[in-house]
Amino acid sequence: MTDSLPLILREEPFFDAIEIELPEGVAVVTMEFPEVTLDRLPEIFDSHFHELAQAGPIGPGFAIYHGDVTDEFDLTIGFPVAGRTDVDGLDNGYFRSGHALVMSHLGGFDGLGSAWESLMERHFAKGGSAPRAIVEVYVTDPSVIEHDDLRTDLFVLL
Repeated sequence: MTDSLPLILREEPFFDAIEIELPEGVAVVTMEFPEVTLDRLPEIFDSHFHELAQAGPIGPGFAIYHGDVTDEFDLTIGFPVAGRTDVDGLDNGYFRSGHALVMSHLGGFDGLGSAWESLMERHFAKGGSAPRAIVEVYVTDPSVIEHDDLRTDLFVLL
């Protein structure tokens, strides 16, 4: 794990799917959105990551998906922070720890679907069952990094 930013578990991308332990005790601020569909994601991310940024993030943004992403699912978005915040509308908590299968996607967000398909194929090939949640950590900031150079780490929580 790097010492600089929580949730960036290593500097180089995870080119192959590997099992890791997620760190414990990473403080986060979050917002929850029940019964979301994929077509609502751009609006949610564009309007609410800005609100979350008021809490003073110390690492990359993330999204946790609960349920079937091809249908309605529950979504949690957030940032790691140095400690509790009193910003209205934000929840304080900790990033999920535990065992996960991880792989990085390099490129624009439009390629995330095929990256997830690849990771899930590997997960099920290893005998995995339906995950309790899947997570995207947006390692690079799309407002300052070229579209083709973006890195998103994908996690299947085991």
